[in-house]
Amino acid sequence: MQRKTITMAGPLTALALLAGCAGMSGKDGAASGPAMPGVVGKGEVVATWYNPPSEFPGICMTQLKDGRLRFDGGFAFYNPGRWSYDAATAELSLQLAPTPSLELSHSQIVLHKNLLRIDGPKNTLVYGVKADTQAIGLGGFVFYRNMPCPARA
Repeated sequence: MQRKTITMAGPLTALALLAGCAGMSGKDGAASGPAMPGVVGKGEVVATWYNPPSEFPGICMTQLKDGRLRFDGGFAFYNPGRWSYDAATAELSLQLAPTPSLELSHSQIVLHKNLLRIDGPKNTLVYGVKADTQAIGLGGFVFYRNMPCPARA
């Protein structure tokens, strides 16, 4: 009986260790790395960025704990996306679904609020984001931080 208990303890311990490591950050640091500064997340949502309606309907960009990035109300062609935050450099990276015009549409970095650089081959936009950053620019639209997004249908 003791032998069976010891034999079963090994695999159970391994499973417990794997479960504990599941939430730890890997090399990419996506979502499970350092928390975004100045965010008000709830549940699986780490942060929201919202472009309120004007001549176009409102667009919500949601950062989820597992590193997913989701667009609702517009920019659906950027789905599925991923995000990561590097606290050491205060850089928020948004990896978007491949779009042929990503680099072209963001080529004038100064027109896109807080955009630091574009990595075209990786379909990634990198923003400078600190605790006091109120907005970022994406695709010619300004997204305001922690502004509540309307409930999804």
